Amino acid sequence: MGQIFQKHATQFDPSLIVKLKSITMRELFDCVDTIDKYYPQNCYLNLEQFDDIFATLSDNCIDLFHRLADQTGEDGKLSVHTFEALAAFAIFSGESFETKCMFVFRLFDFDLSNTLEEQEMVSTLQCAVRAMCKIAGLVIPSVSMLEKLGYVCFQMMDEDKNKHVDFDEFYEWTVQYDELQEFMLQYSGTQTYQYALKRMVNAMDESEQQFNKWLRECKAPQVPAIKLQQNLYLIYKGIDELSIDTLFYMIIEYTLRSKSIGQEESSQQQKDLWAWKADHKKNQHLLQNISVKRSDYLDIIRAWNVYSITDVNQLSIINIKDLKLLIWLYEDEEPDYFRINQEMSIIDTNHNNIIERCEWMQYLCSEESMQRRQTPQVLMKKVFDNYDEEQCGLIPIIYIDKLLRDTFKQQMKKMKDFKSIQSVNSLIQQLKVEFMKQVKKNNQSHFDWQSYYQFLVEATKTHSSLNKLLNLNRD
Repeated sequence: MGQIFQKHATQFDPSLIVKLKSITMRELFDCVDTIDKYYPQNCYLNLEQFDDIFATLSDNCIDLFHRLADQTGEDGKLSVHTFEALAAFAIFSGESFETKCMFVFRLFDFDLSNTLEEQEMVSTLQCAVRAMCKIAGLVIPSVSMLEKLGYVCFQMMDEDKNKHVDFDEFYEWTVQYDELQEFMLQYSGTQTYQYALKRMVNAMDESEQQFNKWLRECKAPQVPAIKLQQNLYLIYKGIDELSIDTLFYMIIEYTLRSKSIGQEESSQQQKDLWAWKADHKKNQHLLQNISVKRSDYLDIIRAWNVYSITDVNQLSIINIKDLKLLIWLYEDEEPDYFRINQEMSIIDTNHNNIIERCEWMQYLCSEESMQRRQTPQVLMKKVFDNYDEEQCGLIPIIYIDKLLRDTFKQQMKKMKDFKSIQSVNSLIQQLKVEFMKQVKKNNQSHFDWQSYYQFLVEATKTHSSLNKLLNLNRD
């Protein structure tokens, strides 16, 4: 279809966009009531009428009027198309993308049929696109070009070819139209979950490629902590140092915690990390013996990327309206109103009604928060990864005894009587024998995570105590 929205805005005013984002749909409906009551026949509004209707939405109606105005009539006086104004305020409001779409859809449903006919679609596209371009300071497409585009779009939306487009068809098309989604993201600070998820997938791919590049440069299976720190400062040089230091600390702490799941706790390394946190410059040498593997890095950087994708203005500030998308992206499950408010009260530690990047990272990557999301399967996978030294997904069978013991180590630490510990040791020996038989039967010298986990799941059917130990019914 080509680009409707030409790039390089000449009169883009970010501060104006921020102000418009404070508009709510309730306030906009009050403006609609004013139009219905005092200006029901006005297709165009002069400055006085425009100010009378929309003064409650902005403290600078004159500037908005001139942005939206066209020369109309023989006298060439400036006036604003009523529907363009309403579409502009709706599109740049702080409401969700779906709510904005519903308002614009109903605005042009002139016959109140809950569908848009072809000419109504043309009017919708003309007014909405022209309004968006005027506010954003972009080149305004001609009416004739938008008319032709309107007919094309109608055919694309009308999937059942019944000469009508219902809201579901209209909304589905707007969600899938990447150029519109990019415009809404860049100029109105709005994005759908679907588009944010697409951006998130791309961000994680880039993060993994970046880490793989560092591995190649280091010529090692893990990246040294000091090298990682330097790289983080390089790729995130536009972000404040406190946020980058927080990210780095979280990665290293998570790495040490991950190691302690299956192996002896690195208490000295943990002490070194605390000392480094207390005085970065003085204790920089303490990080020399710490290195980070790919899986640990990606676990933490995922939380960082989710914040970056949600923070559309790149100000490291997220409010409660954006928190829904933040949680939704991270957990892949839409949170309800009560969950959003609950999380806001927990994360917003300084109670300023804003979630800063450091607050999000500290909350999400804290040990308590991690433990809430650590299912038995996740914990076992981390133990498995500790033995995957080549990071190829395979472990030599000679490590099966150590792997099984480390899998049960945390449960055994909680046991106080010798009899229970002896019982687990006996179970480990039985599992080892059974697994070795299975692997040798298939002439394998190595095994992967899936076969190991599946073996334990099947073993719970013949060893009643195993399911209680692993607590697999939590998955």
